[in-house]
Order: sequence, then C-alpha cells, then structure tokens
Amino acid sequence: MNVIWENLPVILDGLRLTIQYSIVAILLMLLIGLVAALMRLSKVRILRAIATTYVEIFRSTPLLVQLFFIVLGLPAILPVNQWFGQLFYPIMAAAVTLSLNEGAYVTEIIRAGILAVDRGQKEAAASIAMTGFQTMRYIVLPQAFKRMIPPLVNQAAQTIKDTSLLAPVGIIELVYQGEVVIAQTFASFKIWGLIAVLYFIVIFAVSKFSSYLERRLQVDKR
Repeated sequence: MNVIWENLPVILDGLRLTIQYSIVAILLMLLIGLVAALMRLSKVRILRAIATTYVEIFRSTPLLVQLFFIVLGLPAILPVNQWFGQLFYPIMAAAVTLSLNEGAYVTEIIRAGILAVDRGQKEAAASIAMTGFQTMRYIVLPQAFKRMIPPLVNQAAQTIKDTSLLAPVGIIELVYQGEVVIAQTFASFKIWGLIAVLYFIVIFAVSKFSSYLERRLQVDKR
C-alpha cells in the first residue's frame, strides 16, 4: 500500500483532469447531438445530408484513429499549432474529437427520442397556431428528454471511459498519470487496480444520479 499512498496525489491529479475533460466533452456532445438531430429531422435536404454524413463518419471509424488523425495528423499538413498554440492545440483537438465522436451517438439517441413523441401532439400544437420551434421547445423536447435519460447517461458513462484513449496521443489524464507512476515503480497491478476503482466510483456515481433523475421526472419504464 505504500506505493499507492506515495503516488496517490499524482493519480488523483489525473482523475481531476479526466473529470474536467469528461464534463467538457459531455456538454459539447449534448449540444452537437441536439443540433445534428434537428438537422437530420429537417425538411431541408442539404442539412439532412450534412448531419447524416457526420454521424456515419464518426460512428464508422474508431475513436483512437480519429484522435491520431486530428491531434497528431493535422499538424503535419496545417500550421494548427501556430494558430492555437503548441501546448493548447492537442488538448483542444482531443476534447473536440471526443465530443464529435460521442455526439454522433447522441444524435441518434435524441432523434429517436423526438420521433417517439406521439405525432398527434404535434398536430394539436399546430392547430392552436404554435410554430414549429415552439412545438419542439415546449412540447416535443420535454417529453423526449424523459425517454432519453437512460441512453444519454449510458453515453455519458461511455464518454468518461473513452477519455482513457487520450493517453496514447499524449494528453495527461488518469491513464497517462498511471503509466507514468508504473514506469517509476513497476507496480502495475496495484496502480491499474487503483485506476479501475476510481473509474468505477465516478461512473457508479453518474449511474446513481441517473436513477435519481428518473425518479424525479417519473420516467415511464414500461
């Protein structure tokens, strides 16, 4: 246990960074997913085509490949490090890539939730002269959100786990810090065990928060 106690501050610092990246990625993926879902449901063909292309590209290629391509590949052909800063670009690019990847899955979750709302309610809203925007904001999205809570929380948990893929592209987070400690102490079993426990605690807390939301919002579980 001495190895764990001595290196716990380093590991917890990595956990802090992982949580920060996760929060940013989750907020961005929800925004991206909502916009892309509305584009996929749009009557404008070009908007549907753009959103569909985005979803298919990011769902059909591995996240790690996307990270290597955007974080490490783009600087080879574009001066992005000069534009954004050599230290800031990798972190920004990794966060955006993670958000785009997770947002592709959120897009389909939100689209399915919107389509699950009874069409009769949309027609009723139109009969009282509500605009499409008002119908979506006040009638469709609130009902769809209740149905989307479980899959969205699952996707949030997946996002937290996917932050572990930031280490291979040189982004400091929990796994990266764990690799540093293991290289110094050779205590791989103990450190990886500690990292697994920390991931479990964070994701378990997210799952319990989801259950709380379901109870408060009285989500239909039939």
